[in-house]
Amino acid sequence: MSNRPDRLFEVECPDCKTTLTIDPRTRKIFHSVSKDEDGNTRSFEDAVKDATAGPQKAEKVFEEGLAAEEGKDERLDELFDEGLKKAEEDPNKKPPSIFDFD
Repeated sequence: MSNRPDRLFEVECPDCKTTLTIDPRTRKIFHSVSKDEDGNTRSFEDAVKDATAGPQKAEKVFEEGLAAEEGKDERLDELFDEGLKKAEEDPNKKPPSIFDFD
């Protein structure tokens, strides 16, 4: 914590290393400076880029998730058909019970 001549003081968060400049008269945060993972101070332009890139990042994550889900319905259909064939081969066979493994 450092005292400034204009009565504002600075506090650094021990967790995220963000420096907060606080006005003691109004008890409000006057200014904050955050740092990235490497401990470097981020510029305003970088913060604007991160804020405006949010929708594009969300779109990319959505597309990747959608692509991962595309083949699952065919695989589940195949597994169901295999189970149905096994059930038709021996209709009197009961599925294993949880009590059979004791």
